[in-house]
Amino acid sequence: MQFHFFVGNDNGNSEHDIIVDGKLIQQPNVNCTVDRLPWSEEQAPESFIKNLQDQLIVTIDSPSARPGMYYIGKFALESGELIENMQVGLDRKSDVDLPLVNTLGQIAAVAVQRAYEEEKKIVENLEVQVDMATALPITQHTDESSSKFEKRFTNGPHHVTVHLGKQRVAVKLVFVYAKAIPEATPVTFALQKDTEGNWREGDIFKEFVETYGLDKKFNGSYFKDKRILHIDIGDGSTEYPITEGNKFLRQFIHGSNHGAGYAIEEALDEFNRLIHLPDSPRQFFSDVIKNPRHKYHARAMKTLKRPLEGQSRHIIQNIRKQLTKARNEIDIICVYGGGSILMRSILYPMLKELCDEREIQLLYIPAQYAVTMNAQGLDAFVRGKIYDALKSKAKKAV
Repeated sequence: MQFHFFVGNDNGNSEHDIIVDGKLIQQPNVNCTVDRLPWSEEQAPESFIKNLQDQLIVTIDSPSARPGMYYIGKFALESGELIENMQVGLDRKSDVDLPLVNTLGQIAAVAVQRAYEEEKKIVENLEVQVDMATALPITQHTDESSSKFEKRFTNGPHHVTVHLGKQRVAVKLVFVYAKAIPEATPVTFALQKDTEGNWREGDIFKEFVETYGLDKKFNGSYFKDKRILHIDIGDGSTEYPITEGNKFLRQFIHGSNHGAGYAIEEALDEFNRLIHLPDSPRQFFSDVIKNPRHKYHARAMKTLKRPLEGQSRHIIQNIRKQLTKARNEIDIICVYGGGSILMRSILYPMLKELCDEREIQLLYIPAQYAVTMNAQGLDAFVRGKIYDALKSKAKKAV
């Protein structure tokens, strides 16, 4: 059975947000290598299909990664095994296996689910042709690193075995074309258009419209010619690109190693001391922070306050540098990314004051959209005319 998938792939340090043929998947960006399956008793293979992303086990045979059996995402995090994650500020995404392995696993899992939906039974052999847009941090993005990252996908085929209990499904993945662009820049596409390709509307802009007394019929067309300074706050880095319309202004490349991950690293020892654990992974702390009903939530937030203030001050300093370089010729500062949610109560007032003083509008993306802006932008990009043009050019060059 064959499929063709469009994939928008945002491999964050903490979370993997990937849109596979219109389906958004959010998983912790971790995995672990294992040497055997965890199930001893027989389970109906069909019982795995619905929540496959939460119990994902794959065997990878790829020219671009170490072969082996992997637990991926949430299943790895909860397994008690020694997990691999992206080292904040140390790992270059184009060099390590983790983004590649997790991407292959998630795409293969969607293929298995899609085949089951269509055939009403498990199909044991699948082939997927993939068109993918992904991103690298601006500080790591060069012609060389992006080409290297793209080739790790396009130097296929990749063979992925998805384990449904004792049953195996063989998925062959062939990347027709892959494009790695600088992180944050795809967000210009997500601000303007929705998934149907219409001008974007809705509560994502509610606070912005009210703050600046804009027209109630406001939509994404407002941003089509604006000069925007993006503040994409992740776990291990913050990117500060400037875009004009859909154009990325290369002369303003700037990123810094600040983000929520550093605050979490700084708070982790104190948090572990408070909950009487010798050690716990960063992702566990992240999960506690995201869940206000968790019994350790209040203690986690308490240990985070001072480190978050420190990171916010660093980010404001970097924003000032970019504004000086751009001579304040910025229409809007747009803030998003997983770290922006945690930092909002500290960062928003500081930023609002800075924007008012320099006659710049502030668009602070609401929490429910902040994490997926890059993935949505990449999804819009992979389906758009620019991607098509780059793909045609690459084919002619071969």
